[in-house]
Amino acid sequence: MGRRRLGAGAAMLGMVATAGVVAAPAAGAAPTTVHTADFEQDTGGWSGRGTAQVAPATAQARSGAQSLAVTGRTDTWHGPALDAAALLPAGSWEVEAWVRLADTTPEPETDVVTMSAARTPTGGSTSYDTVAWQVAVSDSAWTRVSGTYEFGTSNSGLELYLESPDATQAFFVDDVTITGEAAGPVEPGTRVDLATDFESGAGGWGPRGDARVSTTTADAHSGSTSLLATNRLQAWQGPALDVTDGLAVGETVQVSVWAKLAPGQAPASLKVSVQRDRAGATTAYEGVSGASAVVTADEWTQLRGTYTLGAAIDTAQVYVEGDAGVDFLIDDFALTGFAETPLQDVPGLAAVLGEDGFEHVGVAIDQRETVGRPAQLVQRHFDAITPENDGKPAEIQPVEGTFTFGDLDALLDFADATGTDVYGHVLVWHSQTPDWFFLDGDRPLTDSPADQALLRARMEAHIKAIADHVDARYPDGDSPIWAMDVVNEVIADGDTANPHDMRDSRWFQVLGEGFVDEAFRLADRYFPDTALFINDYNTEMPTKRADYLDLISSLVERGVPIDGVGHQAHVDFARPVEWLDDSLTAVEQLSARTGTPLLQAITELDVSSSKENNGADVSNGTVPQHSPAMADQDAAETELGYYYRDLFDMLRGHADSIEAVTFWGISTGRSWLRTWPAARPWESPLPFDDDLQVLPAYWGIVDPAQLAPRPADQLPPRIAGTDDVAADSTSPAGAVVRYALPEAGDTRDGDVTATCAPAPGAVFPIGTTEVSCTATDSAGNTSNPSTFDVVVTPPATETELYQQINNGPVVRANAKQTVQLVVQFGNRGAGVLLGSSFEYSCTQTAGPALALDLAPGSARQVGNRDYPAGQNGNFTLRARPTQVGQATFDCTMSMTDGRGAPVSSTTTVTIDVRR
Repeated sequence: MGRRRLGAGAAMLGMVATAGVVAAPAAGAAPTTVHTADFEQDTGGWSGRGTAQVAPATAQARSGAQSLAVTGRTDTWHGPALDAAALLPAGSWEVEAWVRLADTTPEPETDVVTMSAARTPTGGSTSYDTVAWQVAVSDSAWTRVSGTYEFGTSNSGLELYLESPDATQAFFVDDVTITGEAAGPVEPGTRVDLATDFESGAGGWGPRGDARVSTTTADAHSGSTSLLATNRLQAWQGPALDVTDGLAVGETVQVSVWAKLAPGQAPASLKVSVQRDRAGATTAYEGVSGASAVVTADEWTQLRGTYTLGAAIDTAQVYVEGDAGVDFLIDDFALTGFAETPLQDVPGLAAVLGEDGFEHVGVAIDQRETVGRPAQLVQRHFDAITPENDGKPAEIQPVEGTFTFGDLDALLDFADATGTDVYGHVLVWHSQTPDWFFLDGDRPLTDSPADQALLRARMEAHIKAIADHVDARYPDGDSPIWAMDVVNEVIADGDTANPHDMRDSRWFQVLGEGFVDEAFRLADRYFPDTALFINDYNTEMPTKRADYLDLISSLVERGVPIDGVGHQAHVDFARPVEWLDDSLTAVEQLSARTGTPLLQAITELDVSSSKENNGADVSNGTVPQHSPAMADQDAAETELGYYYRDLFDMLRGHADSIEAVTFWGISTGRSWLRTWPAARPWESPLPFDDDLQVLPAYWGIVDPAQLAPRPADQLPPRIAGTDDVAADSTSPAGAVVRYALPEAGDTRDGDVTATCAPAPGAVFPIGTTEVSCTATDSAGNTSNPSTFDVVVTPPATETELYQQINNGPVVRANAKQTVQLVVQFGNRGAGVLLGSSFEYSCTQTAGPALALDLAPGSARQVGNRDYPAGQNGNFTLRARPTQVGQATFDCTMSMTDGRGAPVSSTTTVTIDVRR
């Protein structure tokens, strides 16, 4: 599939007029008014866009005697426009205009007006930004249309304009003002180094949230004093420092702090993060690459890494966070300039893999990768990007009806300026979706028709708003977004009661399986020229592969407009590449079988070198800490190189169906594996290291001959997860269960045979038995145990147990004399009741206390034989009352049938005790 870019946006119109123009402010100046227009003398520099005509008019005026009349519109994007290239440098600007519709009919008129900007970064292509989105206006009053417009690019063209979805609507504009502040210039040396040793106090450090911080002399990394953080009720709470002066856009700094847990604390994971704030923009929280570790109370541990500021800020603070409830000390903090190593002159990944037939070679990024050396690496090695977090529902619509596109727009701007394609991520997901989606006020939504309609409307509003925003930026259809994850991670890792073992998400609970169909149909309506993908992790695992393909096959059969299948490929370097090979082949076979061509994409590739692999479901949040699979880091990175070699050798065999390969992060320091769910400093899951230098993983893809000799085989085989096994019992002892051994594979030996206990063919008792499996390769490496359950359940009984008490249900007795009750029972059904399983008990429910028990020998009498259909028996109950009155009992007889099913019968008897 080729790129769907149709060309640059509309040409810039008009000249900068002198009327109403104020010189642009110097960077760093206080907010200044740079443009006003009241249209009392002329058009104030505004001109017509498209066929629109503008002229001062006296028919309406908000202030003074005139406003700007806008007529002659023949398309939605036609309207009044201002050439603002010379007015607005990079910065943050408040733009305000007052709008009123022309009174052209006897009936009241209403419409919506959007304020937009056509911005052409120097050397790039035009993008279309939204300043104010679809503000309701009428012909009866003036309405304020305003918004904050922030951008960080230098531009060869910048045009502000008003537009309306009613292509012929005439309207008036008055009292336009633009005020704001230019961003400060980014120049080497403008930032300052920062350091704190706490010897003279807290040094500006304070608490975040409920945390408390104070200096202490109880322990220190150097000197005599450190800073203690306590009362940390949530993970993000801890010590924080304003570092605004220490950062500059595009410059990489090194951040270092020493940490130690307070006495008595169990080892915990800590990391250093940055919060950056900008007026009119969403607050961003970003990790310091590499600055995470498992910290103990026994010794000081250095948290050290690098950070690149990716966008203009008002303020920024660095903070230390980690496991909630953990008290810790910090000392010897430093934020200093970082001497970056030049990027290596090596072949670009996109160029190498493009020659192998891969249309897109992408990387997941945020704004940190749009500036400085990271941006250079992106442009050198990749031709596509995926917004790592900035397109997720919680980022786009944190509050219902409030959309925040600023961070996503920054990535689209970067894509425009560099000619890079974008793989959108994600429209509908169970994770990182605000709770309000699934609430009506404080009430959780149910699967009632009304609640289903509400959730469908919210899904449509969310998808439509994103599409409308993109369309407004790219009215000529030149959006860089070529593909989109429509739904993400809808298949569970194990058995569920849902079709296709679908995840029991809130989407599923309210809408059922059909929410997937709905999402694709809406995405097809609003993104008609975009390739639409389903996406999931662990798709290479055999049982999940079957569920995933089963769902996709159902979607195809139902005519759902799905274009592609995404495989996240969050794998580990002991996981056989043959499993993913089988999954890719299965999709190709599905395409051939159904006659529906399905694209494939490797969407989130990284390769863990941990001993454990717990998938990619970050919503779990409580996965045990990991450990390195190989003790020698150099050897582990070399082994990763060989894994990447084998992986891409396999992927090249599917190049005809694989449309894209995307790496989940630009470097090892930016990988989520380094910090989830705890510090994992050994992880090197990507082709580039913390300093953006090539790793053996890179050479495994590009030129395996450059790899060092492969280390000795230290990696055990992997066992694919298997579903639980259900069986019917054949006797009270259970059943012989001959289950299939789970698949097991080794990166060097290929298929290996798992050994399980209890073994296939063993007798499994009624109930649940855990089966544990291991596999050993030719080098003697044995896998971690993999478990599943064998559940043996008796089939429904064919027997019918009855009992009746002779002379009951009321039996007369005399006080202080023994009374005996004869119980008759039998099997009125089919099958057989086992006498050896006989149990009987009577529970008193009323009357004077009395014990009613089996007479001696009765249990032996019943248990001597079995009771097939029509067979009866009897036994005796005995009691010795001491008090006058009526004692009532519920008596239950229990037996087991010939296949182990429990059978019971309960009757009520009253003993009427007299003197």
